Amino acid sequence: MYRCVFAVVLTIFGSIAAADADISFQSPSGNIRCDMSRDAPLAVRCDLGVDQQTYTRRPATCQGRWGTSFGLNQTGVGGLICVTDTNAAPEGRRVLPYGRRAILDGITCRSERTGVTCTNLEGGGFEVRRAEQRVF
Repeated sequence: MYRCVFAVVLTIFGSIAAADADISFQSPSGNIRCDMSRDAPLAVRCDLGVDQQTYTRRPATCQGRWGTSFGLNQTGVGGLICVTDTNAAPEGRRVLPYGRRAILDGITCRSERTGVTCTNLEGGGFEVRRAEQRVF
């Protein structure tokens, strides 16, 4: 569970403010898909659409996909998520151009040519890209 830090939501393009919007976006390559939400246990979830994984040791408790989904709350560190659903459909997702940010309640996701990095106000987060992934 997470608590609200900011009441203003900035859209992917940084020009429109909304009070209750969720944000879904994908990287320009389409390999990274992210959902930012106030209604989920995680404030942001990003899925990597390639099979090259940095984290390959699946926990015994994970009966789903492991190593390609990352999550972050408003506080604490980022982490890997064991998922049984799919976040693959690009329909309805805007492309977050390289060099742009999506911001929701204190979490910022930045799109760069090297991948997507999401951080919270405490400095926790994750970085996902085709070649490697890391949590911090």
